[in-house]
Amino acid sequence: GVGKTTLLRNLNHKFSNAEHNFDRVILVESRTDVINVETIQFVLKNRLAIPNEVWDNKNQQGRAVEIFQRLSQRRFALLLDDLRGPINLAEAGVPVQNGSKIVYTTIMEDACNVMGDQMKFKVDCLLPDDAWNLFRLMVKDDVLNFHHDILELAETVADLCGGLPLAL
Repeated sequence: GVGKTTLLRNLNHKFSNAEHNFDRVILVESRTDVINVETIQFVLKNRLAIPNEVWDNKNQQGRAVEIFQRLSQRRFALLLDDLRGPINLAEAGVPVQNGSKIVYTTIMEDACNVMGDQMKFKVDCLLPDDAWNLFRLMVKDDVLNFHHDILELAETVADLCGGLPLAL
């Protein structure tokens, strides 16, 4: 894609290697699953070290209460990658409190509107010149200049990638 997941992972990595004002920084990635209330609760259970004996005998609402009690006294950053639609974070037990931040990536702009986002950042494909520069950076000039046909073919391949950094 255009690099939303990479940006979120870099943000998570930056938080893990720098001083910040959060008690917890929690990244929830979709991988192959769609992020939903259960996915968020499972990741929060693990990151908050909620014991199985406390967790296993609770339903979704009871788990939400457990998470809420543990997070409501902390400043946290919750990073949600690749939301496919709006999620009611209160159902997962995530408190919306002053000082905590929720950052998410999505291709669904409606999800941003429904979830009451405060700021939106649109991540677009690279412009053709930027895409070509990234391609050259990845392939290296000595490879591109090895044979005169390679450069023309490389330009065609870079164009076919449509400015998507992952494809380049």
